[in-house]
Amino acid sequence: MVSASKEFSDLSELAVFSQPGGGAAAVWRAGARSGVKSEGKLSGAELLRRLESGETVESLMLTSGMGRAAVQDLLVRARVDRLMQVECEYIDSDEFRVASAETLICGKEAPESVPLGRVRIPDGIPAYLAELYRVPLLTREQEQYFFRRMNFRKYQFCELRGQLQSGRARRRVLERLESLLGEVNELKNHLIRSNLRLVVSIAKKFVKQSEGFYELVSDGNISLIRAVEKFDYQRGNKFSTYASWAILKNFTRTIPAEAQRLDRFRTGNDDVFSQSVENRRSFISDEQVNSLQKGVIRELLSELDGREQKVIAFRYGLGEGLEPETLEQVGWRLGVTKERVRQIEVRTLEKLRRIAERRAFEIPGI
Repeated sequence: MVSASKEFSDLSELAVFSQPGGGAAAVWRAGARSGVKSEGKLSGAELLRRLESGETVESLMLTSGMGRAAVQDLLVRARVDRLMQVECEYIDSDEFRVASAETLICGKEAPESVPLGRVRIPDGIPAYLAELYRVPLLTREQEQYFFRRMNFRKYQFCELRGQLQSGRARRRVLERLESLLGEVNELKNHLIRSNLRLVVSIAKKFVKQSEGFYELVSDGNISLIRAVEKFDYQRGNKFSTYASWAILKNFTRTIPAEAQRLDRFRTGNDDVFSQSVENRRSFISDEQVNSLQKGVIRELLSELDGREQKVIAFRYGLGEGLEPETLEQVGWRLGVTKERVRQIEVRTLEKLRRIAERRAFEIPGI
């Protein structure tokens, strides 16, 4: 991002124009002698765009035919307008209002990354997508640090922007706001880049490359960006779990819609036409919801002890290759009576319910 104070950085070079006979008139006369014509009065947004593209203040004065004060006034107004248009949403926290919040939240370095071992890149992934798998995944501690810092900077931005609304658009306020916004964007982009491989991994499970794989990845990226904006880091959940729900929820809408659109152009496939669009949509949605439910339940199972985990896993077929078993079958596995298994199951389900309420888990379809 271009420095917020760029338009003020060339003021010392413009000192010559403040001499008698100088100013905009001198610039204009110099331009006239060189054959350069004015482009007429430019808007503040256009002046700011040109300044950030590398043009100097002198050049803007020349092309607009305005004096230095008028150009700078339009630049300031354009910066204020741009800042006022920024959406200001964040996950609030009482710790943001503590006197030492800046030191506590931003005064320490981010937790170190775990050394990146051998990464298995899925087959059939293009080279530019394969690069995503070489970006280190974030640990839970790193996620907490970056989300906490990003939301704190958003909070500071929203609080300070109130001075613009009150008409106090001082240079230092603008520079600070643009600095905060730049850091927010850097943190957000870092979180997005670190989780882009998640979108690719999920997309590969639900659609083949010949059936709109890249479109699905694009849709998933949008869901990931929204998830970064909405994720409540204070609940202690892993972001990848939350993001997976958001991506899959979007896929349950886009996959059936895409299938319905393509059906209009398919020929010679009796199996496709023998099944209604509504049935296919229902089947895909049920499969996605079931997958989401299992993912959430596995997260909850980490809170249980060994025997409780086994009872729930065997009873509901949560392990790889497992099918739901009867009380008697589970009792035979664990060497206890089926009544004892029933008691453990009832107690464990109640325990899971309390854990889900405490950690604010949302189980899709339930």
